[in-house]
Amino acid sequence: MLKFISISLVLILGTLSLHAQTSTPDPVSDSINLAGYTLTKDSILLNSVVIKGEKVAVQYHSDKMVLNIAGNSIFKTSANVMDILRKAPGVAVSPDGTLLLSGRNNPVIFINGKPVEMSAEESQAYLNSLNPDQIETIEIISNPSSRYDGRYKAIIDIRLKSDLSVGWKGNLNASFRQNNYSYSDNSLNLSYKTEKVNYTLRGSYLLGRDYYQYDALQRLANKNYLTTNTWTRTFNINPMVQLGADYAIGKNQRLEVTLKTYQANRKLDAFNTLTFTDSLKQNTIGMNRTENRSAPKQRNYSVNASYDINLRNGKLTFFGSLAKINSRQNEDIQIRDVFREALRSYWKTALRNDISIRNVQLDYTKNFKKATVEAGAKYVAIATNNDLKYDTLAMNGTFEPDAGRTNRFLYREYIAAAYASYSYKLDKWDVSLSLRTEHTRTQANSVTEGIFSERNYFNWLPGANFSYAFNADGRLGLAFTRRITRPNFDQLNPFRFYLSPLNYRVGNPNLRPSITSSVQLSYSVRDWTTTLSLGREKDFMARYPEYNPVTNDLLYLGMNLPFSDFASLETSYTFAITSWWKATHNVLIYYNKQEMPYLGKTYAVGVTDFTINGSQVFNLPGGFTVDATYRYKSKSGSSLYIAKSQGNLDFGLQKSWARGKLSTKLNFYDVFYTHQYRLVFREKSIIDNQFTHRYKTRRLAFTLTYNFGKADYNMKRSRTSAEENRAGN
Repeated sequence: MLKFISISLVLILGTLSLHAQTSTPDPVSDSINLAGYTLTKDSILLNSVVIKGEKVAVQYHSDKMVLNIAGNSIFKTSANVMDILRKAPGVAVSPDGTLLLSGRNNPVIFINGKPVEMSAEESQAYLNSLNPDQIETIEIISNPSSRYDGRYKAIIDIRLKSDLSVGWKGNLNASFRQNNYSYSDNSLNLSYKTEKVNYTLRGSYLLGRDYYQYDALQRLANKNYLTTNTWTRTFNINPMVQLGADYAIGKNQRLEVTLKTYQANRKLDAFNTLTFTDSLKQNTIGMNRTENRSAPKQRNYSVNASYDINLRNGKLTFFGSLAKINSRQNEDIQIRDVFREALRSYWKTALRNDISIRNVQLDYTKNFKKATVEAGAKYVAIATNNDLKYDTLAMNGTFEPDAGRTNRFLYREYIAAAYASYSYKLDKWDVSLSLRTEHTRTQANSVTEGIFSERNYFNWLPGANFSYAFNADGRLGLAFTRRITRPNFDQLNPFRFYLSPLNYRVGNPNLRPSITSSVQLSYSVRDWTTTLSLGREKDFMARYPEYNPVTNDLLYLGMNLPFSDFASLETSYTFAITSWWKATHNVLIYYNKQEMPYLGKTYAVGVTDFTINGSQVFNLPGGFTVDATYRYKSKSGSSLYIAKSQGNLDFGLQKSWARGKLSTKLNFYDVFYTHQYRLVFREKSIIDNQFTHRYKTRRLAFTLTYNFGKADYNMKRSRTSAEENRAGN
């Protein structure tokens, strides 16, 4: 970690020093910024000057931050969207691929202004298969207005390239990565456009192994120690196919239909060792080994249709979708006593999870001379059927049902929502006011336990945004929003999901949704912006650790905390140091304080941490582009846990061939293998425990991209129900 920090500081301080030298306008300098473009000059033999324009990598608007991807050298070495987001100011990519914006919000992914949320696994596969050659811009909305679903705390909107050319076009992308195991991710995108119809085909195929490791050290009630080592090897065969047609019905009407299927076929082998040592950690007094062989499968199907009518100074849109997500998993779990060479227990499980999501919505927009009015309504119906069976090997050698862990859980959720917003522009002022109302009805039925609960709740979610432009380069903004976070189906499901034989988590069907109220003040000048955010989340959802000193079980229960207060100060800047050296930097200072009632005592520990991340990009002779991307997060945590510092350093090399049609990229991720998630429990008198989650983030990847056809590549947007992400979490 010290080596990683040293290299990162050298890159940052070196950049700052050079930037200080080049920040003063110079008539003979190598680059200037003009109207949002960085202009560079190249001298040629005739002593003339050739001016080349490249749009700045990051631009700031009153309601969003825009990453200009097309033709920008900052993102040239990025193999996919996940690589781009690793370089984006304020966006963090965790070791398991989870996205986090401004230190706390999980963003929702949009494509061309529409949500494409799927299960968490499918969403990551989608982002990993989408390459930068297909993208025009990425818009990052950190404070969505009330026109968006109440649960959207942040949005990442990927705007794909488009053109009006008639004919065939396509894109082929193949990526191969290597760490302990090999992994291949391939995608093919085809589009055929006529005068009235645009047909699209998108397919991807993921093949290879992945690796995950969980380690824990816990002092038990008898003062002995328990060491847990779990490692999981997963073999993946995951295809995806998407078909679409966009039909122009006359001059002002369009009909779009999209069919999509995604399949996850995995073979998962998990191996666990529990080692018991004495209070001095010198003598091993017991050891258990567990093998868990399983083959989880997931089948996702969806159909989406939209009908757009362009009116005079306005637009009317009808949208509907139907999605089915079916998951199956059978496990074979054997636990052996190593010292006694005996089989301690033998389980077999069968999990069935079926989810259906129906969604209809209507949106209307009316444009006036200096104002815009928007209104809409939405209805979502969700049904889940979860069935988990446990069979345990009995003394007579037969498997018998385990009533203590077998369960069936049925869940229904119905959401009716409506919104209205008004935006007005006057001289240098931009004002937007919005209001959203959502009514939710839920039914949770734990069939095996005989527990049924029904809930109805109504939420008002207002929003406001005020922006003042000092000039073409400077802007001051103030925004307020209130958002709702509903528990996902994994958090509600009262089943046991094991990290190890003695560590598992259990869902809570009685979880309440949380409400977040926040205010954001931002100031931007050219390529530099600073944002201050403050807020409180009521009924914050968290995992509650509970230790059984008799059995040594450590389980994590879902619960609502009274509140979680947060504040952040973030500053970002992007600039060209020379014509061949560009840089982007981001610094985030984050504070959070959660009120945690725990075992008769209330803990409320304020925690402050900071994150530094950035990227250095070098355009070298011969058309090569090299970059170094780095991120460091200091020690952080919550009222119950301390999270150790972490970071990563990545390198990338890119070269284009065949007049830009062919691109090769070589990326080396997490060079020092420091991107790990480590937690320590604060109150050691209650639970003396620390654990680490490790993914094989240090890896080498080679990516080959080929664009073909007589027009630039164009992939039509896909619209998917906004509720599908909760289904897969």
